[in-house]
Amino acid sequence: MIRSLGTLRYSPALRAGVHTRRDGGTTRWWLIVDCDPELGRYLRHLYTIEKRRTRTLQAPLWGPHISVIRGEEPHDVRAWGELDGATIEFDYAPNARETDGYVWYPVECAAMLDLRERLGLAREPSPALHLTIGNARYIR
Repeated sequence: MIRSLGTLRYSPALRAGVHTRRDGGTTRWWLIVDCDPELGRYLRHLYTIEKRRTRTLQAPLWGPHISVIRGEEPHDVRAWGELDGATIEFDYAPNARETDGYVWYPVECAAMLDLRERLGLAREPSPALHLTIGNARYIR
């Protein structure tokens, strides 16, 4: 596992103040860990090399990130946003995985799972914690 840092972002905007997704949904009850853009660039570069430069990735709209809460309204809304902007450590596995064109790395972080529980949500999210670095879905 490789250790890194990120920043907690509650109800993250997709673009300057916009909280509506392409599918019309909202980012209101989303909690992400905003990761270093250079980490994302580096991991996308490694992916391209691994694929012998036959595939490239587009950066996610939020940049490299970990989705801790994905549209689940917390039972304890009073605690929502308390740690916005806080730094959090996490570990990620060194082998990229791909699902439906999205490329990601498995993540372990007890502190993120503790946050879910503190908000009254199931400890383990579905899908499990993962670092999203890019997608090939919209590249032609």
